[in-house]
Amino acid sequence: MTDNIDTIIGSNPESSLLWMQVRKGSPQMKCIDGILRPKEYPEKGTKILLGDVASALIRVSGPHDHIEFISVPTFDEQKWVLKLKSSELIIKIESFPYWGFGLFSKCYLNKVELNGSLKKRSKIIFDLVVCLGRNPWEPTFPYFWNRITKFNSKTHQDKWLELINFAKKSMEEEIEVINLRYIEVKKRSMNKNYFPKDWNEKNSKSLLNDVEIDINIAKRSLHDQNAAGLKRALDRAEAKLIEADPLVGLQNDEILQNQNNKILTVDNIPYIDLVKNEEE
Repeated sequence: MTDNIDTIIGSNPESSLLWMQVRKGSPQMKCIDGILRPKEYPEKGTKILLGDVASALIRVSGPHDHIEFISVPTFDEQKWVLKLKSSELIIKIESFPYWGFGLFSKCYLNKVELNGSLKKRSKIIFDLVVCLGRNPWEPTFPYFWNRITKFNSKTHQDKWLELINFAKKSMEEEIEVINLRYIEVKKRSMNKNYFPKDWNEKNSKSLLNDVEIDINIAKRSLHDQNAAGLKRALDRAEAKLIEADPLVGLQNDEILQNQNNKILTVDNIPYIDLVKNEEE
């Protein structure tokens, strides 16, 4: 541990280092050849107590290329260092006791370093808090927590909230982007100049009604801290906007027309009598 301010990083452009209170030692897992495996895995391995924080982090940050141990536990099954790697994020989790020699699971904390885009990191932290159903920055033993981390609980809370609020703002912006597209498409849907041949105006209006519903679902999901529900609603809205947009239909008609104009039929291929040309 160091006294440098970098030991706790909130919404830093490149990385985040956060401290998390463990409440439960379960689930029990295995380490086999440095790789994390389920308890039921048939091969023999080192027993691991993963803990509720690390288990939740693995769930909300997946899928991963691989999950490997940098340091495998020996006598203490809950003292280890783990690294998760994916295409967008690298997460290093260090589990160790900060009070009472680790007699209880609540005596442990997880020191977690996240490297990746700020948007991705903040989203992971947002999902983690929702998944745990509690505030991981609130320690069971504040005095010893402050000594180990070098910062008080209020400082920890502020850094966590920086990331959580950044994630909320990002999701609000995603909703607004879809909402602005909805307004534009709705305007075009009422202008017959944009209608391609055989355009189904009734279907377009029905789809736009569905888009409005999906946008409202996304807003409610954000209020309920349901990031997965928000994403599903926005994905549905985006797909329906493409189908409901007469300009997209018009552009598709033009593309097809251009392609048809470039296709040479057999009747259009000029006939050249090579034999006659040779004789001449």
